[in-house]
Amino acid sequence: MSYCINPRCEERKNQDHLTICSACQNSLLIQGKYRLLEPLRELDAQVNTEVFVVDAAGTSKVLKVLLNRRLLPMFKLEAQTLERLQHPGVPRVESDGYFTFELNNGREMHCLVMEKIEGQNLEQYLEQNGKICQDRAVDWLEQLVEILGMLHQKELFHRDIKLSNIMLKPDGQLALIDFGTVRQITNTFLAKLSSSSSSREVTSIVSPGYSPPEQIKGKGVPQSDFYALGCCFIHLLTGTHPLDFPDDRQTGKLIWYQGDPPVATWLADLINDTIAPLPFQRPLNTQEISERLKTEKTLPQLNKALKDSPQRQPSQRKLGLNLTRVLQLLNILLCVALLVVGLLRWHHKLQYWKPENKSDLMLRAAGNST
Repeated sequence: MSYCINPRCEERKNQDHLTICSACQNSLLIQGKYRLLEPLRELDAQVNTEVFVVDAAGTSKVLKVLLNRRLLPMFKLEAQTLERLQHPGVPRVESDGYFTFELNNGREMHCLVMEKIEGQNLEQYLEQNGKICQDRAVDWLEQLVEILGMLHQKELFHRDIKLSNIMLKPDGQLALIDFGTVRQITNTFLAKLSSSSSSREVTSIVSPGYSPPEQIKGKGVPQSDFYALGCCFIHLLTGTHPLDFPDDRQTGKLIWYQGDPPVATWLADLINDTIAPLPFQRPLNTQEISERLKTEKTLPQLNKALKDSPQRQPSQRKLGLNLTRVLQLLNILLCVALLVVGLLRWHHKLQYWKPENKSDLMLRAAGNST
């Protein structure tokens, strides 16, 4: 089955052998090489974009088609961003991945072809497998922080991090997808944030339960990604959507952690820092988060290495045992010496006070009576 790219086509499904849509006569081979196999979202002419799995000379890829022309600057920025990043945790876009395709009626369709990330998103994973353990959470958090670090270093931030936009590959690696909301940090953008009318000039991106307060108001910043990331891990670790947790009325903080295992206090503290109500209360950058993760991971590994090292090195273990015995022997000798000294002093006092005969005792008694 092939699909027609025309969003207003009355019958978009076509037989595989056809090259021209039987309903609207538009080409089914986009750019002469991409055949639309299936939609990844429900087809609706009123949405901003449509996304398809396409066949490209025997290779499956993803084709994103822009329907809302007002979002053309964001669409072009997404294409430029993905082409620049070149990271295994981000869909790859080739230099010719962005192009336009003209329909028979003259309408120009803006298209973006990108790598198809195999696997399932974390929303699907959570539904099938339930909440995750702390070790997996730390591993996934490290991977996503690395991806965000690369993005933020290029003065970009994602603005729509949520479980459905994070893919788990078959090899266990994560990938961040859907960069259609990515925003560039420019002087113009910063000026808009400081303006009283910024909420009307900056597009607001809202994913309930994940988007921070400032982003809902159209004032998102890179630290807004940290808030969404923290909410993702609250959802993954508890199995409960962030919207289902209450807020502290005084601080505005999400009340999700009550000190219960399997979440360690240090990890809960880190997540709480990422979801602080105000951006300046959150970690400054991804490096700060990485360093905190590295520190907490290094301590248990160091303790384990010290514990296991005698078993891995018999000669050192023997030497350690010999030193221990020597120290124990020295302690015993010290105790004996102290005991002997104490006995000698006690014996000396007895000799000093011991009367030699009864007459001496009587004389002393008499002296005391006078």
